[in-house]
Amino acid sequence: MERSNEFSIYPNQSAKHLLHILYWVLMLFFIMAITSFSFKASIFTTESVLFSASVLINAILIHYFVCYFVFQHIRRKRWVFIILDVLAIYALSLLITTSSLNLLRYLHPENPVVARLYKNFAVNGFRKAFEGELLLWIFSLIIWFNTFGIIIKIGKDFHESSLEKLAIAQEKNSMEISFLRAQIQPHFLFNTLNSIYGLIIHNEEASKVVIQLSNLLRFSLYDSAKDHITLKEEIDFLSNYLLLEKMRYKESRVQIEYDFEQIENKEKIIKPLILINFIENAFKHGINATIKSAWIKLSMTEKDGILTFHSANNKPVAATGKKHHESTGGLGLKNVRRRLELEYQTRYSLDIKETDDVYEVSLILKL
Repeated sequence: MERSNEFSIYPNQSAKHLLHILYWVLMLFFIMAITSFSFKASIFTTESVLFSASVLINAILIHYFVCYFVFQHIRRKRWVFIILDVLAIYALSLLITTSSLNLLRYLHPENPVVARLYKNFAVNGFRKAFEGELLLWIFSLIIWFNTFGIIIKIGKDFHESSLEKLAIAQEKNSMEISFLRAQIQPHFLFNTLNSIYGLIIHNEEASKVVIQLSNLLRFSLYDSAKDHITLKEEIDFLSNYLLLEKMRYKESRVQIEYDFEQIENKEKIIKPLILINFIENAFKHGINATIKSAWIKLSMTEKDGILTFHSANNKPVAATGKKHHESTGGLGLKNVRRRLELEYQTRYSLDIKETDDVYEVSLILKL
């Protein structure tokens, strides 16, 4: 998988292509210098240039094959594919080397070095392809002219991976701070405490609400700092948040519906503070004085490690004619997109639909 350009050591694609071309040009001269000793001739003789070109082509094909296929199979521990990859690399090297030696023998039949190389290393039968001397020579060519490029690739990926992990950590810290500022602020707490005060006067529900608030605060301060949490912890947190929001708004004004019960395995792990952004956005922009009867509908399902989250709410249309969520909630949406890109990469799908009256979010995560 190609990394985001933001973490790439290359400033742009043109620079990337130019640096790759420069590397292979330098590698060609290096190969020519090595092979000139074998042919005991000048570095620019026809034999040296042709054989060096064939070795370079082989090195280029092997390099990109290793980078884009073998590394993926190693990361995923697909041992059968790795064995097939090694066989494919060997077969490719045999084909290119034999073709180049056949061409050199045709062009320079009197050259003793070419004759010796052709006799020892040109494959003219199945048994010859697996002789010990030929195996050693082919793999020597592969190691000699590919090791340096592979080391550069590994170092580049390690550097970019380090930058990506740092960005994820910084983004997570920023999201945690933003969440605390957005949710655990005087306005939120005063509204909640006023509601608790009303419950204390009229019924005995106050203790339950205090526990919910306590759980919400505990999660915000401690559990959200974890790298992963279980779906059960996430659902408990979201449910506590929704119960408090239900308490803040009268049912006649806001209809809040949610279903988080369709979960196959609640021990599956998820990154904390991913889903709350969409729920918070629904309350922030879906409950407005211009809406006579507001509604918010939420659902979450999980099956075979695939989590599907859906959020929908009605909304007012801004006086300027701009879409309400985009004009007032763009930063929060940008932040959550950024976290999904960093922490889930290709393992998520986010679909946002907006009409004049309704705002919908559908998120699919591969846990």
